[in-house]
Amino acid sequence: MQQTDAKGEPLLYGAYSSIQALFNEWEGAAVRVFDNDGQSEFSEPDAILSEVRFSDGALSLDDLIGRAEYYGIDLLHVYGDLQRSTILPIDKALGDSSMMIIYHQLIAENSRNLYVDSVFLEKPIGLTGVNTLHFGIRNTGSEKMDNVLVKVEKGEQQLSAFTATLQGLQTEMLSLDIGVNEPLAGNYKISVQDNPVVFDNDFYFSISPATKPLVVVLSSAKSDGGYFEKVFSNSDYFSLVSNSIENASFEDVVNADLLILNGLERIPNWLVSQVDQIDGKILVVPSVSADLESYHPVLGFGLEQKRRPEEGTVSRKSLDHPFFDGVFSEKNERAGLPNVKGTYGVSGFTESIISANEGFPFLVKSGKKPTYVITSPLVDSMTNFHKHAIFVPVMYLLAQPMGVAPMSYRLGGGLIPLKMDGVAPGDILELRNSQNVFIPSYRYSKGEVLLELPDVISIPGIYHLVSENDTLKSIALNFDQRESEIAAIGSGEFEEMIQGYDHIRLEKVDSGATLMSNTSESSENGLWKYALILALIFLMAETLLLRFT
Repeated sequence: MQQTDAKGEPLLYGAYSSIQALFNEWEGAAVRVFDNDGQSEFSEPDAILSEVRFSDGALSLDDLIGRAEYYGIDLLHVYGDLQRSTILPIDKALGDSSMMIIYHQLIAENSRNLYVDSVFLEKPIGLTGVNTLHFGIRNTGSEKMDNVLVKVEKGEQQLSAFTATLQGLQTEMLSLDIGVNEPLAGNYKISVQDNPVVFDNDFYFSISPATKPLVVVLSSAKSDGGYFEKVFSNSDYFSLVSNSIENASFEDVVNADLLILNGLERIPNWLVSQVDQIDGKILVVPSVSADLESYHPVLGFGLEQKRRPEEGTVSRKSLDHPFFDGVFSEKNERAGLPNVKGTYGVSGFTESIISANEGFPFLVKSGKKPTYVITSPLVDSMTNFHKHAIFVPVMYLLAQPMGVAPMSYRLGGGLIPLKMDGVAPGDILELRNSQNVFIPSYRYSKGEVLLELPDVISIPGIYHLVSENDTLKSIALNFDQRESEIAAIGSGEFEEMIQGYDHIRLEKVDSGATLMSNTSESSENGLWKYALILALIFLMAETLLLRFT
């Protein structure tokens, strides 16, 4: 309703004028007014003008009908622009013939809005200090927009300002390098210059500091070398737990971001029974004499004996797999790659990530779940993969936590799941911004807080989740995306929907005509016109007398 009509006035003001005319007909009757945020009762039009304001709330027509039914209303006047995202569906309106519904349509001169609809990082956090931010700006109008000013800020610092061309009815993907020699973590804002619909010009998002993945290595008593322990030994980047399979901790197994089963002759039944509770990735490295039947339930696909006397080499084409995106700044075509002698073949729904030039798979992923297998035991007689330079980046990629947390959330979006430690059941959590403090409801289980946003939060921005003055996490909140999609249903299309339903009527509001009609109807017989003419005559006569006397 911030859109403007043919006279350049916001549509909401045209609704005000039409409401005033309605009150003149009702002669001061009490009226219940519903808006996107609630309902109130008034008996004077001026009271409505002072209370009803622009709102980011998204209220569907069916929800509005439900509110009116609760109060037993039999005559409902609806003012709006037939916004498609909130007018549909109209099933409830069509089904209740006991309520007369008059929809007053306000028509925008040029229906258009620009808003940020998505934002994401090109690379997982933790792999590199150089990263690219991608974000989409949607143009809901049919016309192309040139030289649109876009600003990106981190905290109080402006990172970039540039202009963009946005095609009509499309989302333009833009990108910006951030985090170059600086930490990525922080609170950000993207601003788009757009008029007259300005409520969603700013989009907020927050990048949390990289978390330390929990890597759990379970080996048999016969396993040696400590190759995985060496890769993940840096405690600044990884939390490492290394144990024999006999001393494994159930809690470590189910909480691991990467569970490595290294050189086990067979996978014990207790571990097989817990596979469905493991949320992270599983990497299986079989032993030379593995009991393959015990491996199948964990992998989700079959392993089979397929010993090959010939030695192969990892194919260079494997490095083009999307698994390696962003890892290599450049590729040396002459650099050697690991030698492999495939010991086991695979059968079932799988994806080969690393293959040998000879065609057999080396690193394989299940097609159904995040479970991986290296088809050769990590022993020198089978492969030198565990001693090759490529071993480290492959392990780092596997250790990255799955499911990157969203960098922003929507107001009115319901529950927000947040992975974090340091919260115990019964702790009082607060959501704070620069002006207010809110107490949200939440549930806590297994390192995850399920946060319920209070309904009273209606202002977008950066909020901080605080426990006893300790800031646990920053949360970016933005307006409901449905309100940004301002495309309207054509009046002809809406009339077809309500055809045959006598209790629903569509009327178009001409705000300029409404103002003029209200003024003319306030005086009997239009005498104000003659009074204006006489005043002009007297003014001219007075001017002439002053000039010639």
